[in-house]
Amino acid sequence: MGCSEQYNYYRRAAAYQKSPALRQEQILPGPCPEEGCPPPTEIVCIMVEKVYEECKKVQVNEEVIDLCGVAVGDILQADCKGVELVVDKLHPFGCEKLPGTNRARVSFYFRFRFDYLDQEGLKTFISKPVFHQKVVLMSERILDKRISVQCHVFLECYDCFPSDTQQVTCCIGKMLLFKLAAPVQLMVPAYGFCPEPDDCLQVEAECPEYLPLWPPYPPPPELPPNNDDGDNDDSDGNNDEGGN
Repeated sequence: MGCSEQYNYYRRAAAYQKSPALRQEQILPGPCPEEGCPPPTEIVCIMVEKVYEECKKVQVNEEVIDLCGVAVGDILQADCKGVELVVDKLHPFGCEKLPGTNRARVSFYFRFRFDYLDQEGLKTFISKPVFHQKVVLMSERILDKRISVQCHVFLECYDCFPSDTQQVTCCIGKMLLFKLAAPVQLMVPAYGFCPEPDDCLQVEAECPEYLPLWPPYPPPPELPPNNDDGDNDDSDGNNDEGGN
């Protein structure tokens, strides 16, 4: 006797089986209909992370790359291909309060890449990790030890251009979000638990389906044509014509 593949398909809570009022199968996540959302069915106490304060810092930095000795002849054009955070043991991501002040600091490394066209053709340049940090002022709430600071970094390389015969300048946009947050319990109106999700899609095998040829044996040898039968047919046909 093996294990059933129908595990948990029929093991729903008794309240959901007996009381349709508690079942929320007709209420699905998403936008409210034109007539408005239905009224909540309960007020629940949830544990969430509340954001008490946040601010953003938007800036653009020019990264100038000297390709002298690498590029062949003049650089005709450049095209930015992307930028990404670099986070590892040698390049840590930092987000911290500055003790005794109402300041927060973020520090990180990023790497960008671009294509450029010189006299030899199209080439790609990948920068070494570039360090960046920023300090911002926040309210006195940052001094509360129960509140932590969070930093979110969004990067975009939105332009690269030849700034000299063998030099490229890239514009790296940075949007830095600073949040003061703490875990709290809140009472919120709710519709009960989320509905049961659909089954996940099956992962397709990398190899296509194997359909072997049947039968897998060598075909029998072909018989040579029987010339005797053909000669007899011709002679019979000639005799018929002669008889007519």
